[in-house]
Amino acid sequence: MRLSASHYYTVCSQGILIQFVMPEIPVVDLSNMDLHKDRITNELDKAFSTVGFVYLKNHGIDQEKVDNLFKASRNFFQLPENVKKGYPRDRENFDGYTGRDQEILEDSSSHEVRESYDVTSATSRYPDDSTPEFRLATCELAKSLRQLTTNLLKFMAVGLGLDEDYLSSRHRYVFDGVDKNGTMLRSLYYPSLTGDDIQPGVVRCGEHSDYGTITLLLQDDMGGLEVLSGKEWVAATPIAGTVLVNLGDLMQFWTSDRYVATVHRVRVPELEIQRRSARQSIAFFVQPDNGVVISSLDGSGKHQPVESLSYLKLRLSEAYKY
Repeated sequence: MRLSASHYYTVCSQGILIQFVMPEIPVVDLSNMDLHKDRITNELDKAFSTVGFVYLKNHGIDQEKVDNLFKASRNFFQLPENVKKGYPRDRENFDGYTGRDQEILEDSSSHEVRESYDVTSATSRYPDDSTPEFRLATCELAKSLRQLTTNLLKFMAVGLGLDEDYLSSRHRYVFDGVDKNGTMLRSLYYPSLTGDDIQPGVVRCGEHSDYGTITLLLQDDMGGLEVLSGKEWVAATPIAGTVLVNLGDLMQFWTSDRYVATVHRVRVPELEIQRRSARQSIAFFVQPDNGVVISSLDGSGKHQPVESLSYLKLRLSEAYKY
């Protein structure tokens, strides 16, 4: 019987109750980064080599910027359906609104109950007519997320035994538009669930790995995100003021599986009060620049080389249903 995110129990063939320790998602403190480079590098490397997720605290992002985008996004998602559908996601530019069941991430899902709005730059298509505050709130937060991304990539490069700028130099155009880089900022909204939604095959977000280098995630306090560790699911419980970071497929390919793109999901809550409450999150899906070819850093050839934008387009084409 599972007792917590970090422990579970099982009965062996002799009838003895045995406790196993499940890995918890670690928390890394980024305060005074210049003074603690070695510690931060080692802690991030350990986290990405094991559970594949890490909480960051003292990361330098103003909470007001996060709150502003949550508020602006909520204002948009609570608009009538016919208004939201006036900003449909563009297949080529990756920006716009996606409604329920338009993106299916898990083959066994019959319904994935969530909505999202994607942008790739300050000049993307925003719902300015209906939610004019959305653009400013997004761009302000994106600046901070981009700086945090650069810092993380430098720590990761050193942890992998590379020159400090190896990874960041391949991410020069993050959030500068899909013509240069496929990074997306996605605002996610999981609406309240009715009785019709509570049935087999219905989830808020199906099991999947992310596609790019890393993902920076900001959550509200509702919870629901789970991370697959071995054969067990670990709850990625929201910690106020932190950014949750995980790895994508391209980083797994680059590192020949030293770092793994951990599978995760958002389930339908068991408690009725949580089912009736909407959930929000903001994801910053970081991609290498267009044209960057990802091949095994150790020369092993464990994974076939792939080009950043081509791989992203392939994965998106498999997930979206129009």
